[in-house]
Amino acid sequence: MKVVIYSNSSLGGCYEYAKQIAAEYARNAEVEWCKALFPKGSAKDCAETVDILLKDRMFRGVWKLFGKIYFLYRSLINPIRAYKYATKNNADLLIFNDFDQVTSPFWTRRFRHRNFKTAIILHDPDRTAYFRRKSLSESTMQRIMDVMDIAFYHEKLPPLPYYANKDNRIIFSHIPHGIYPPAAPDKDIAAVFQNLKTQGFTTLSITGNIRGEKNYKIAIDAVALLPDTALIIAGRSVTVNENVDTYRQYAQEKGVSKRVIFIEKYLNNNELSAVFANSDIILLYYSKAFKSQSGILNSLSPYKPKLIVSDTESGMAQSVKKFGIARLAAPDSVDALVDAIKTYPQENPYTENWTKFAEYSSWKNNIAIQISTYNQSVTKNENA
Repeated sequence: MKVVIYSNSSLGGCYEYAKQIAAEYARNAEVEWCKALFPKGSAKDCAETVDILLKDRMFRGVWKLFGKIYFLYRSLINPIRAYKYATKNNADLLIFNDFDQVTSPFWTRRFRHRNFKTAIILHDPDRTAYFRRKSLSESTMQRIMDVMDIAFYHEKLPPLPYYANKDNRIIFSHIPHGIYPPAAPDKDIAAVFQNLKTQGFTTLSITGNIRGEKNYKIAIDAVALLPDTALIIAGRSVTVNENVDTYRQYAQEKGVSKRVIFIEKYLNNNELSAVFANSDIILLYYSKAFKSQSGILNSLSPYKPKLIVSDTESGMAQSVKKFGIARLAAPDSVDALVDAIKTYPQENPYTENWTKFAEYSSWKNNIAIQISTYNQSVTKNENA
């Protein structure tokens, strides 16, 4: 079996995910070779890397207009490069770990005629809000699904029109996310937590890109009601609609600015490790509207931390319920969050369950399911 993995980013969760599955595919006895396509100059720590894709971090700052034009260009060219690579090297399976929705009406035409199977990993399956116009989001995602043989998803697949699969052509398969190896904790970030702990505070944390659905204001309200707690918000704004200063001002209004610490930056693996390892309680207390998947749980797994998770219908909440690895709290409620923090036992009651979660969520199990699904797709075609 010859496998090509397409990953068009050089930063973030999908990038790290691609490196992990590439390495696990390469270790599998059924796989002759695996190559992971990344942007030029990236993923040098991955033995399976072929960096033939156009760079993703170009024309920033004053060159924003050129950046937008370049984004469209690379979104068109990169999938075609992946097609040519898979065709030239007689690949059996091309996996889209990332996908270029904005230009899909154009590049997918090339994929209508191919001599390999295609699969997509739906890390964020709800693509309805990708464009402002819902109809455009749905039509461009439909173009992508029209050229896929297999679709992998984590925990939960929403009932959206582009996943209807009316002709039963696509095989949909659930896969675990995989467990990321922990990095050495950053000393400077760790020192922030230790300073707060020496003052007698229980440390709470919220990490990742700044998004209103992560309920920062409710968390700040909870800190205001719990004088022995401190909150660290670590992440950066990635859209014009979200401004960290909004939450900084809110903390001042609530009189807790000295107990709400902002680390406004993109956190690398070492910095994330420091947050995960030193937080007394990690808040994944997202709003009911946030359709969060369970990937963050796999990053947290090596630390077996105390978590508070919103009790919603999200994929993440479903994983928490399935494995019993966190305290669930009713969503969007200051009272519910405060109660969950106050009543959390000193010793983590979910430690043993984290071990079971890690066994199920291993990269080995992830790839075993992927290969089994590929074989199923081949057999399906032979019997057609």
